[in-house]
Amino acid sequence: MKSLLCILAASLIAALPAAAQPWPAKTVRIMVPNAPGSGPDLLARLASDRLARLLAMSFVVENNTAGAGIVAARNAAKSAPDGYTLLIGTVTSLAINPFVFAELPYRPERDFAGAAMVYDTSSQVVAVHPEVPAANLAELIALAKSQPGKLAYAADRGLASIVGEWMFRTAGAPITLIPYKSPAQSLTDTSAGRTQAIIISLAAIDNLRRAGKLRVLAVISVKRFPGLPDLPAVAETLPGFNGNGWSTLVAPAGTPVEILRRINQATDQVVREREYTQRLLALGYTIDGAGTLESIAEFHRSEREKWGRVIRELGIKPE
Repeated sequence: MKSLLCILAASLIAALPAAAQPWPAKTVRIMVPNAPGSGPDLLARLASDRLARLLAMSFVVENNTAGAGIVAARNAAKSAPDGYTLLIGTVTSLAINPFVFAELPYRPERDFAGAAMVYDTSSQVVAVHPEVPAANLAELIALAKSQPGKLAYAADRGLASIVGEWMFRTAGAPITLIPYKSPAQSLTDTSAGRTQAIIISLAAIDNLRRAGKLRVLAVISVKRFPGLPDLPAVAETLPGFNGNGWSTLVAPAGTPVEILRRINQATDQVVREREYTQRLLALGYTIDGAGTLESIAEFHRSEREKWGRVIRELGIKPE
């Protein structure tokens, strides 16, 4: 009789809708559209480890870079809306891709619900080879204007390329973009002097910066990065310029709001831990809480609007 009752109870629990069950009741997958060892990947693992301890449940990070991360976003969008498949959504996957791909197998505004901020700024920087006679961004812009078409900068084909084109177009600086598939190769070529400048994350460039093989001129932000307070922000030269990267934890559309709030509350506890914020700073990121479901929805909307406008102004056509 006890066995029968247990079976019936288990069947009844299984039949409950997701929102009626305690979350999490099983392993949660966090899908990352970036390679292992990348910034979003490291932060996903940092957050997932702490969420696992906080909620006493396994969180597993899965990387999928196929199609420049589009496959990961598509798979997450098509997953069951039950809180057990989440996506590390980046500015590229949620705000830029809809304007650069003619046929995207997901629509961010339709297919995802924001759950929590993972980081709200990523410190991409402008750096130059040591032989380039520019001690700051204003001098690099002036040098480019004095030598039209002579200077080139390296950047990966994602956010960095778009930010670079937007920044140098705003400055009226004729610097040629050399796009790279791999940030590592762009670093190799710039440190060897084959390109004069580079746009890349602070974390990726830090060792070469410390070794004096590349000179960092500015962080691409509206304000200085707390980890390097002596490094100027681009907005100090180009007022109002903001090319910040960011990342949010998103769930498939239709995920019950109770589960989204549970994810939000747990993530907020994690990202406010001193150890977490200090680790973010070391990697070149900042965070000021997980936000609310409402603030994240508005943030996503405004970021899509901004990047859509930037991409149209740059004349980038969907492919």
